[in-house]
Amino acid sequence: MAIPMLTMPFRSEIEAVPAPWRRSPGPVGRRALCLALGGLFLGVAVAQEPPQPVVVLIGPPGSGKSTQAARIQKQYRFALITREQLMQDDPALLARYKQPDIQGVEPRADPALNQLFLRRLEQTEIGRGLLLDGYPATKDHADFLRQVVEQKGLGNPLVLQLNVPDDIVRERLKGQSAAKIEQDLKDYHREMDFVTVYFPQADIVAIDASKNPRGVFRQIRQTLKQRLKK
Repeated sequence: MAIPMLTMPFRSEIEAVPAPWRRSPGPVGRRALCLALGGLFLGVAVAQEPPQPVVVLIGPPGSGKSTQAARIQKQYRFALITREQLMQDDPALLARYKQPDIQGVEPRADPALNQLFLRRLEQTEIGRGLLLDGYPATKDHADFLRQVVEQKGLGNPLVLQLNVPDDIVRERLKGQSAAKIEQDLKDYHREMDFVTVYFPQADIVAIDASKNPRGVFRQIRQTLKQRLKK
C-alpha cells in the first residue's frame, strides 16, 4: 500500500512540539518527533482500514453450498450465517409474517427472513468477515442485503455462484421427490439467474461446482486469495 504524502496534518504535529525540542537533535526532541509521527501514521491506518469482507454463496440445490461454507469458515474464520439458522431462530415470526391469501410460500424464500437476518447480524461478531449460505435466496432478500451492506459500511459483496447443470443436480438428489427437485430448480433459476441485476456492483465469480468438493474448494480458495488478498 502506498504511503500517503505528508501535508498540513504533519506540519501541525511538528509545530505542536515545543520549539527547543524542534531545534535540538537530542534524545528528548527525537522522542517528541517520533510520538508525533506515530500519532499521524496511526490516524492514517485507522482511516484507511478496509471494510469487513462479505462473501455470499449461491447455487442450486445439490451444489454443495453448505459443504463449501464449512470449509471457508474453517480456513478464513468468517462469521457464518445460514438460511437454516435464520429459519430456526424464530419460527413464530415466520408464521406471523405469512399472508393468508398467498399459498405455497417456501420458508427459504420468505420475506420475513430479512428481519431474522438483521437480528442475527446485529448479534454476530464479524470482525474477520461475513459469510452467507443460502441467504439471499430471492430478489427481495438481495435488495434488503444490499441496503444493509450500504448502511453498515460493509465490503462490497463477493458472490460465489456455484454452477451445476440441472442433470447433475437431479443425479445428486435422486431418491428425493422428483417434483420437489424440479420445483426447487425452477425457483432457483427464476430468482438467481439474474444475480447480476440483483447485485449490480458485486464481484460475481462463477465456480464450477460439478467437480468433487476438494476441486470446488480449490477454485474458491484461489478466488478468495485474489479478491481478498488472503
